[in-house]
Amino acid sequence: MKPNNTKPISNSEQSNSNSVQSNMQYQETSTSSSAQSKSNSALPSLGEGSGVGIRVGMGFDVHRFVEGRDLWLGGIKIECDKGLLGHSDADVLIHAICDALLGAANMRDIGYHFPDTANETLNVDSKILLKKVIDLIGERGWKVVNIDATVCAERPKLNPHVPAMKACLAQVMGISEEDVSIKATTTERLGYTGREEGMSAYAVALIAKGDS
Repeated sequence: MKPNNTKPISNSEQSNSNSVQSNMQYQETSTSSSAQSKSNSALPSLGEGSGVGIRVGMGFDVHRFVEGRDLWLGGIKIECDKGLLGHSDADVLIHAICDALLGAANMRDIGYHFPDTANETLNVDSKILLKKVIDLIGERGWKVVNIDATVCAERPKLNPHVPAMKACLAQVMGISEEDVSIKATTTERLGYTGREEGMSAYAVALIAKGDS
């Protein structure tokens, strides 16, 4: 058997080795953190006060059916034996879009700006309210990028009216029809819409600051 000529490692040498390994790990971590910091600083800052501001907002509205009123939806009149009850013309789709836009701009909701106790909004055309909302968010430097909305109703059939609604809303908001998405669906006979007691609408809006 050959003698073991390996020299035992002293406590001092072991300590130096641990110190070198620790320094190497620290340098690797520091380099990684520095690279991550540089990467993050290269990303655009989003929100108000930055040059690349974008915001998303969501809106929801509901109105019940009543006899003796016209049905206005998406800015157009649709033939139906009932209309929606409301202080204005009760355009549930436009109201949802207004709330989405105001929410994205952090400017409260449609009821805050146009209360249902105000005489000037009694039976008003909701397209007028939408245009005022566009002006309100525009005063803070926001512009509409796109709208995605869904209307829930058992009747009347809305799909044939979608192109006309898109054209109308795009004109009011000053954007392309390609930037206005409107979908129609039912609730499979569930809930108040399923019982044909009313109609609801959901909307999501993307807005941007300045020339973003």
